[in-house]
Amino acid sequence: MHSIRFKILALTIAAILTCIVVLGGFGILTIGVQSDRSSAEKMQMISQITQQQLDAYLNSLQQSVDMAIHTAGDSLDGLDPALLRDTDRTPEQARQLDAAMTAHCARVEHAFSSIASNTSGIVTYYYCINSDLGSSEHGFFLSSLGTDEFVRQPPLLSYELDPDDIEHTTWYYSPIEAGHPIWIGPYLAHFLGERWTVSYVAPIYSGDVLLGVLGMDILFDTMTELVGSLQIYDTGFVTLLDADGRVLYHPDLGIGETLTPAGEQFEPGFFAAETSGGELIRYKYGNEERQMAYSTLSNGMKVVVSAPVREIAASQRQLTALILLATVVLLAVFVAITVVSVDSVTGPLLKLAAASKELVAGNYDVELDYEGRDEAGDLTDSFRKMRDHIKLYISDLNSRAYTDALTGVKNKGALDISAARLNDTISRGARYDMPEFALVIFDCNRLKQINDTFGHDCGDTYLKTACDAICGVFSHSSVFRTGGDEFVVLLQHQDYEEREQLLRIFDERVEQINAAETDPWRKVSLSRGMSEFYPESDKDVWVVLRRADQTMYEDKRCYKQTQEIGQ
Repeated sequence: MHSIRFKILALTIAAILTCIVVLGGFGILTIGVQSDRSSAEKMQMISQITQQQLDAYLNSLQQSVDMAIHTAGDSLDGLDPALLRDTDRTPEQARQLDAAMTAHCARVEHAFSSIASNTSGIVTYYYCINSDLGSSEHGFFLSSLGTDEFVRQPPLLSYELDPDDIEHTTWYYSPIEAGHPIWIGPYLAHFLGERWTVSYVAPIYSGDVLLGVLGMDILFDTMTELVGSLQIYDTGFVTLLDADGRVLYHPDLGIGETLTPAGEQFEPGFFAAETSGGELIRYKYGNEERQMAYSTLSNGMKVVVSAPVREIAASQRQLTALILLATVVLLAVFVAITVVSVDSVTGPLLKLAAASKELVAGNYDVELDYEGRDEAGDLTDSFRKMRDHIKLYISDLNSRAYTDALTGVKNKGALDISAARLNDTISRGARYDMPEFALVIFDCNRLKQINDTFGHDCGDTYLKTACDAICGVFSHSSVFRTGGDEFVVLLQHQDYEEREQLLRIFDERVEQINAAETDPWRKVSLSRGMSEFYPESDKDVWVVLRRADQTMYEDKRCYKQTQEIGQ
């Protein structure tokens, strides 16, 4: 006859074993699903971080060329449109055109040299002139390849370029065909010794007459060295593809190949989207199953992050093994001692599991206060370090990605995020639980006039003065710079309740600023429009924003009429 102790122990052990089998199986399944989701998100984050690093490099090059384009446009005043169009020129007209083109090129080169010296990574900058515009060889070509400074080279001559040899002359004919600045490459640049090159080039026109092609180059090696130095897990790597999935850089493949020998795993258009969007993408590479995520650079290239599934799933296997080990330990401890002892062992693990879910959900302030000198303590310490590292990294990325560099307020990307959160609240909230908010759009009047008359430094001062005025009055609201001369204020809570009073205070503040300042670029003139959210009719934030925009343009129209009457 079995004792009650034995029966209770047997029943308890059976119950525990049953629960362990059911819950353990469900837990392992849940861990697998969660691990897949987390790995996809992590891979996507790595691809986006890499994309942001490369785009920061590419954008500096693009901005430099854009500034040179602006300079080239400003230096066209000395060029006679009729003289440019006339193909049957007299010797005197040819001499005049050569002199005008020489002066034009000199002004562009002077500005371009200053821009190029402050742009890191470029190896050449040039202005290749249309050979139909004179008998002299105009333009310039400077290269720093193999030297510490830019050295003048013989100019690139358009009449020597073969339009049928598109592999070598795409840098000249492609932007002319496109009619606007474009990214080119990688391609084999004959003027750089047949080295793979990436260029940002722009056609320069005077009216409908092509003057030439202006651009900057970087060696493709510069980009590949960056992505090649990145380590993804243990043996993962970063690949650069074009929009059709052809390899531009791969540690094992050559340019033009596909990620799989026959390309059967990726249909045409597979990489057409901007990003993989956190989707779990797995494929076969040789005999190995791999996982990837991708993002798109500003020049159209795809940054593809790839790693073996076995490495990505290593933490899942370790966690599964840890769960199984903890199951055995918990069962032995329960039989041997007491429920209290079991709780003392499982408590830290339960806290760690809850904290890990918080981390997955994006709560990087979750408490990890267990300090035990055991495996759970080591794991907690690792989680704590990972939490602090990710929090610091995310904070730095958010600061870079969502702050306007000139004014220090939030940018268009930050507005999109705030709008998405409000839209989510609107879509989920009942009519009686809708958010209360209003949007005010400010547009800086006279910015182009100030830039053209006093220079862009004064224009920047004007924008910062206007921004300071807005932030000073709407100090409890989110302020966004959404365009070159446009600001958006999101009014909520107390500022929403006092919105009309705040607008009057803002008008008084503008009058005070303008009365105290004498410099035109320190005086503030803003057209504005405000619109409140109406839950009965407005389906999202963008409806409110468009209504505020319409009100602002009506205010701007009245401002322009007033200016015309004043003149």
